Amino acid sequence: MPPSTQKLQFPLIRGFRATILSRAFLLNAFVTALITLFAIELRALFNDEKGKLYRYVNSIYGVKTLSTFQILRIVFVTTFLGAMLVYLIMYALLDYGGGMLTSDGKMAF
Repeated sequence: MPPSTQKLQFPLIRGFRATILSRAFLLNAFVTALITLFAIELRALFNDEKGKLYRYVNSIYGVKTLSTFQILRIVFVTTFLGAMLVYLIMYALLDYGGGMLTSDGKMAF
């Protein structure tokens, strides 16, 4: 059987773009919740000084214990990269990112 010649179409889920306020709020709330969840859980992992992530990062810095500023810096950079990943995934799935600038007709609530 020959391989399929059909290309993957983006976005994967069509028809759920942020062209009306209710969808825009819903999608933005979902993205914000994912990023916030990631940041909170990452910060919680640094509370355990015997945890694998803490020990790994501590070995990179080469200090006895990580300072609050070092932890904040790590969490900020990692959360930023995680947010970029979430936005890219949402763009691939739902064509997220155009927001209310899209031109799919009259904008309504």
